[in-house]
Amino acid sequence: MGKSTLRILILEDDAYFRNLLQKVCGEIGESFAVADPQSALNLLAKHPFHLLLVDWHLNKSDLSSFYSAIENFHPNVPWVALFTVPNLASVISAMKSGAADILWATQETGVLKEKIKGSLQKPRAPIYAHSLVSRLTESLTERAVSQKIPLFQARREFSKTFLRQILSQQKLRRTQLAVLLGVSPRTLHRYLSA
Repeated sequence: MGKSTLRILILEDDAYFRNLLQKVCGEIGESFAVADPQSALNLLAKHPFHLLLVDWHLNKSDLSSFYSAIENFHPNVPWVALFTVPNLASVISAMKSGAADILWATQETGVLKEKIKGSLQKPRAPIYAHSLVSRLTESLTERAVSQKIPLFQARREFSKTFLRQILSQQKLRRTQLAVLLGVSPRTLHRYLSA
């Protein structure tokens, strides 16, 4: 994919974060930034997109038609949940809903750019994966809450035994599990082989 062919849609009502994301995405490809779901729907009807960055805290009733449009017209486009300030419950809810990743306003510009590039490489998780993601994130939540550690640290601390059980019981390839966990297949292979 060349720079000129990549299209990224940003739906974010916080003007500062929206402008920051538009600047970062403009370095990757063509970016379209809007503050409301109706404007986003209008753009979805006019252009194909390679990635959607969606404010998780917009009014959910306003977003219902937006999510329907994604499912109907752009079912394989990955989307990323945007947070001004993330909290554990919201992050888990976004991941259960199929978000490829999460971004938040206080991340450095370089980190945002790398995560957006990474999200462009991820195919949207297949439907069967959502129940697995739900079970993984529930387990993740229990561990993070009980051990009082951040969600991202908990994600890296899944036991090898637990991950091997998921691979065998779900009949997944390691590359599929790596996508679900948000790590590279090589990192997962090294972790399970050590």
